[in-house]
Amino acid sequence: MPIGAITRGTTNTNRLRRVDRWIAAQAVLRQTSDPLVVDLGYGASGVTAFELHQRLAKSRAEVEVVGLEISPDRVQTARAQLKTVRAGATGFAADARVSFALGGFETPLPRGRRAAVIRAFQRTATVRRV
Repeated sequence: MPIGAITRGTTNTNRLRRVDRWIAAQAVLRQTSDPLVVDLGYGASGVTAFELHQRLAKSRAEVEVVGLEISPDRVQTARAQLKTVRAGATGFAADARVSFALGGFETPLPRGRRAAVIRAFQRTATVRRV
């Protein structure tokens, strides 16, 4: 079982654009030999991973984005969105190097690869009554 907790998944289109542009400007992305980026906990839709790839590809054309979610239903939704992207029916590049997988904070990646960058944002608050 992936490590983490399912959240509301409310990240909307263009919400992370400033963070994406900041990541694109970082030397680690430009200098790494394996430009693999993880969008950890992308939410109810895979759009943030597609947007992340689109923005980072301007700095590093061969960037690859792996969206990881703890919810199997969200992974299924994002993979269906990926089919639509591959069909050329969206504004995202049909050949975008984006994939989706089940995972959490352990960030499972294929073939023992390591991410150059992990983007992870969580908007939850925990209140403890004492």
